[in-house]
Amino acid sequence: MGLDRKYGRVTVEHGTIGEDEPVVVFRAQDQLLPEVLGVYAQMCDAHGSPPEHIQGLELTCRQVIEWQRENHTQIPRSSAGGGQ
Repeated sequence: MGLDRKYGRVTVEHGTIGEDEPVVVFRAQDQLLPEVLGVYAQMCDAHGSPPEHIQGLELTCRQVIEWQRENHTQIPRSSAGGGQ
């Protein structure tokens, strides 16, 4: 179980995350997510990640874009008092 600053404890169905390991959760409603996934895929590719990892990122990016076509998106804003 990991810990995301905004969403709290994060559990996963496959694999394990250390009890105190920080994790970051991105949601499809984040307008910037396709760009983030694209840049991350490029970085992974440049550093020798396996092709199946890159393909998984590209598939997820396409799924996010499709979801965004049908749903409300937004750009995250800091909350009052400093945000996250």
